[in-house]
Amino acid sequence: MAVRESVKALADLGFTNLEAEIYAFLLQESPATGYRVAQSIGKPAANTYKAIQTLEQKGAVIVEDGTSRMCRAISPDELLSRLGREFELKRTSAHQSLSSLNHLTPDERIYQVRSRDQILQRVREMLGEAKQVVLAIVDGSMIHMFADDFLAAAAKGVDVAVISDQSARIEGVELVIESKESLAKTTLQIVVDGEQTLVAHFDSTGALSSAIWSRNPMLAVTHHDGLANRICLSNLASRIEEGAGPKRIARTLASLRHASTTAGFARLKG
Repeated sequence: MAVRESVKALADLGFTNLEAEIYAFLLQESPATGYRVAQSIGKPAANTYKAIQTLEQKGAVIVEDGTSRMCRAISPDELLSRLGREFELKRTSAHQSLSSLNHLTPDERIYQVRSRDQILQRVREMLGEAKQVVLAIVDGSMIHMFADDFLAAAAKGVDVAVISDQSARIEGVELVIESKESLAKTTLQIVVDGEQTLVAHFDSTGALSSAIWSRNPMLAVTHHDGLANRICLSNLASRIEEGAGPKRIARTLASLRHASTTAGFARLKG
C-alpha cells in the first residue's frame, strides 16, 4: 500500500510510473544495479536503464562511477526540496512571461464557475483587489478559510462586514452572526466595491453545486444593496433585543452601507 501511494505521489509530481517505481524501490533497497532493479520490479531491463538515466538527470538518483553502476536514491527531503525550488523558479518565469501577454479587459458577462478550488481562489483574488468595501455571507464551515484574506483587506483600510453562522475573531472585520437556518444551505457570497460579485452554493459534503461570478456593476450594486440591508437589519434586531434607546437605534440605521457610495455605483452613473 505504501509503495503504491508513493508511486502515485511521484506520478502527481510529473514522474512516469516506471520512474516512480524505480525510485520507490531504491529508497528501500539502495544501492542496487539497474539489472537488479529491473528484475525486482518486473520491468524490461532496457526500459529500466533508460528510466534510471532520466532519474539521474532529474537528480532523484545517483549512479556509481564504476563498472557495476550501482544506483542509490537520494533522500525524499532532498528530492522534494529541490523539486520545490525548481517549481518556484518555473512559476516565477511563467508569471513574468504570461503577464507580458495579459491584455484582458474587464467585461460585464456572468460566468459560471465549476471548480471548488477556482471559487476559493477567485474569492481570495477579489479580497486582494478590494479598495473600499467588502460585504459577504460565509458559511461557518468556511469562515476560517478566508480569515487571513479578510484580515489583510481590513488592514489596508477596506470596510469588511461578514454574515456567518459561526463566530470568529478577525481584527477589523464586522462579523454578524445569524442562525444556520437563516442560510438557505452551505453558501458563499461576496461583493467587492459594488464592482464584482460572486455567489456559490455547496452540498452537504462540501462539493460545489453551482456558482457564478461577474463584474457587472448592476448586479454587484444590487447584491451590495441586499447584503448591506441584511446586515443593517440584523444589527437593528440585535439592538432592539438589547433594549437600545432611540439614539443607538438611529446610529445603527445610519451605519447602513449605501450602495450609492461604492465605486460600482459610480460606474453605473458614469
